[in-house]
Amino acid sequence: MKKAIIEGESYAPIDEVYDFFMDFDNYGKYSEYVERVRVVEDGDYPEWAIDFKWWIVRYTARSKLVDYEENEYIEWQVTKDVDVHGMWRFEEVDDEHTHVELELLYDPKGASKANPLNFFPTERLIQIARPVVDRHVSTVLRRVAEEVEGEPRDVDYTIRPADPSDNDEFLALVPDDKVSD
Repeated sequence: MKKAIIEGESYAPIDEVYDFFMDFDNYGKYSEYVERVRVVEDGDYPEWAIDFKWWIVRYTARSKLVDYEENEYIEWQVTKDVDVHGMWRFEEVDDEHTHVELELLYDPKGASKANPLNFFPTERLIQIARPVVDRHVSTVLRRVAEEVEGEPRDVDYTIRPADPSDNDEFLALVPDDKVSD
């Protein structure tokens, strides 16, 4: 298992940021690659499906809420095909500023189970996908910031791998200037 932390800032109160991420319908509002989000198991720990479409790739991810503590963290895991476990963490900086982290534990080799392009040479796929991934992440973060904060702004993000010297196929999709030690 690999570990990476994606972090950024939200200039909104912690309770508004937390509530935004607890509303799983929001996960599909800001991405042109998400066709729909639907709850497939309701309750205190719901499971939801997210239908993605990019280029010739179609995939439905299924995730389940594992644990949460209001205004502190939201823990979830993918329940289909890949081994990914995530936790959103929220830290109040002040009344109108929240530090947000997404900690990911994942098996980068497991992505081949969900990748219909496994016939494509990995280096070439990374070369094609890298700018798309960065544009997409930046666009989604900008749209989320506008929704939560009430006005548009550029959003910066960084990804910290647990072991920067390790060869990680997932992080190969991330531009070098977004990866920090």
